[in-house]
Amino acid sequence: MSKIKIYIGLLSFLVVPAKLMAVTKDEKPNIIIILADDLGYADVKWNNPKAYAETPNLDRLAANGAILTDCYSSSAMCSPSRAGLLTGRVPTRIGIHDWIKEIYKKPQSNIHLPGSEITIAEQLKTAGYKTAVFGKWHLNNELRSGNHSDPDDQGFDNWCCTATHALPSHRNPDNFVENGIPLGRLGNAAHPLFACEIVANKAIEWLEKQEESEPFFLYLPFQEAHVVCDAPDSIKQKYLERIATGEIPLNNASGANGLGQAEYYGCIENMDIAVGRIVTALRENGLLDNTIILFSSDNGPDTNRRYQGRLQSVGETGIFRGRKRWLLEGGIRQASFIWWKGVIEPGTVYNNPVGHVDFLPTLCQLAGARVSKDRVIDGCSLVPLLEGKSFDRKDKSLHWHFHCPYGGPQTVLREGNWVITASWDQQFKRGRFDTTFIAGIKNAVLNDFSLFKIDEDPGQLHDVKSKYPKEYNQLKQKIIDVHDGVKKECPNGSLFQWNEDLQRIVDEKYKDIAD
Repeated sequence: MSKIKIYIGLLSFLVVPAKLMAVTKDEKPNIIIILADDLGYADVKWNNPKAYAETPNLDRLAANGAILTDCYSSSAMCSPSRAGLLTGRVPTRIGIHDWIKEIYKKPQSNIHLPGSEITIAEQLKTAGYKTAVFGKWHLNNELRSGNHSDPDDQGFDNWCCTATHALPSHRNPDNFVENGIPLGRLGNAAHPLFACEIVANKAIEWLEKQEESEPFFLYLPFQEAHVVCDAPDSIKQKYLERIATGEIPLNNASGANGLGQAEYYGCIENMDIAVGRIVTALRENGLLDNTIILFSSDNGPDTNRRYQGRLQSVGETGIFRGRKRWLLEGGIRQASFIWWKGVIEPGTVYNNPVGHVDFLPTLCQLAGARVSKDRVIDGCSLVPLLEGKSFDRKDKSLHWHFHCPYGGPQTVLREGNWVITASWDQQFKRGRFDTTFIAGIKNAVLNDFSLFKIDEDPGQLHDVKSKYPKEYNQLKQKIIDVHDGVKKECPNGSLFQWNEDLQRIVDEKYKDIAD
């Protein structure tokens, strides 16, 4: 056994080959994907022992499963990231380039997950799986608008979701929709209810109805830790006390006594409590022993977002540069693990580059479901890796494309320990995504290339293309070819036109909200 170094954190872990005995069993595994929102890579203790948020339930799962040190989301932004995770496809191929705005903030476009896309849920249903999603959907701008795609358009039997993040905050949200029916405000001042509690309540209610003989797929995209952050007062007070004693350094921009920090760390802990309740429900209902749990985040932590004058965007990326909306490691490398009792050895660590786009082919292979062959799937099955066999991505290098980062490159490709980055000859204004941008995205040409050895330079500080000309030229051609293929498949704006029905929703439901 050899040791690898996790760059964030003070400990080294033993790399232990997993024993994936269950692959050969007739019994199909239950599958749960837990997705945090805007969580920093160094906000969890399995990456950073000094992380401020307390997450004992997630820590326990990570310690008893396999930590994925180099796991990447499919985008540095929420909507495209979710699209890539569910379809196994780079979101630029799909036409989701940026976060999808609420319907009352309509741009000149109507971005949504095209109904022709096939999700993990749809694939697993062909193998007999029951499916459900509870949490943040964010793949269209309004649920039940007649606009693709609501969860039940994409293979989910049961769902209770918000179209975007929890509004007006995590406390007593009013925008959950359950199987098409708006639930209105949940919780009140006397008895507050938080978004992660709602997600856990719905998940547990659904799990209690599942039969041990019928496999299920449960997707839990939590709203935490997306602003506007909030948590129970007792949890917030604990973090305020830690800030007051100096145990947690005070960020002066985070409001009186560090309130914004307490709200951010508190909502992460509250999500962890929700995860603990769900794991307990799995155990009590006899479902845990044959359940795979995958945990990750949709992108890196938010950047300088304030709420009522206080900074809540205090997530940590450690030595990685970049955050949400950056195609640097801090924006796309996510805190991740996979847990499978009796199958994956506790303490396993994988430092292979893997991505959310790999989830679909991996889970389909484990479930005995066929992956659609009529489209490009950018991910590859991780089953050989989990089995302790030789694992090679071959022609499936991870790659990302984003038209409007806050800084840094617009296209990135990782192959082994090499990361090559590039800018575009097209620039785009910040703000609401507009279908008029699509022509520029489809015509963009790569330039300004840089090469990094990510294992030696995780902060991406030293361009080494002149030192390694052979590798640079090979990867330069590969990133050009990949980018050309992705932008060629990218749908044009005609797929996302605004229509009278959507305008009617805005005029009637949101007439009192300024655009």
